[in-house]
Amino acid sequence: MTKTTRAKDQLKSHIREQNQALILETSERVFARQGLAKTTTQMIANEAGLPKANIHYYYRSKKDLLEAVLERILRLWLDSVSEFNIEDGPRINLTRYIDEKVDQSRMNKNASKVFAMALIGEEPFVLDYLKRLFVTELAREKATLQTWIDQGLMAPVSTEHLFISIWAMTQTYADFDAQVKIVLQKDTLEDSDYEEAKQFITRMVLASCGVE
Repeated sequence: MTKTTRAKDQLKSHIREQNQALILETSERVFARQGLAKTTTQMIANEAGLPKANIHYYYRSKKDLLEAVLERILRLWLDSVSEFNIEDGPRINLTRYIDEKVDQSRMNKNASKVFAMALIGEEPFVLDYLKRLFVTELAREKATLQTWIDQGLMAPVSTEHLFISIWAMTQTYADFDAQVKIVLQKDTLEDSDYEEAKQFITRMVLASCGVE
């Protein structure tokens, strides 16, 4: 392979990556705004400023496109949320986890909303993904929590309900941000609102886990 051929292949690969990133980012935004059922590939093409044929060049159907968006979201969450470090103990780990979950709601509102819609609609792709990866992640964290309980660092708790509660409390700032703004009587949520939420949720979780 000549240098010229390699350069052309690299350019094509770069253009492909750029186009796919644009399509997925736009799709996430449109899905969050219009809903999964009402969104069409034409809407996405219009907002991305691309011909509809370009969308279908990379993704054969709306179903394929939605699954690509969901996989991107789930990978983002799995990669960005720190795993528990057993040596740091429950206070540091739970505080960090809640902090990161609220930041995800603040920085990736559309992603959280699309994920919530897919869960409510019981999209098979999301359910299968959760069964394969989230359940494994939860089992690892459950073992860590049990170690802290055995060491007397926290009270016995249901790991499953603990995480379900944390997810509900943190993701509501993305999924139901309109409701939060009404309750707080604000047109826009500020950084200070998210910081206050972090502190409040953290106090609740630590207290319920018996962590001083």
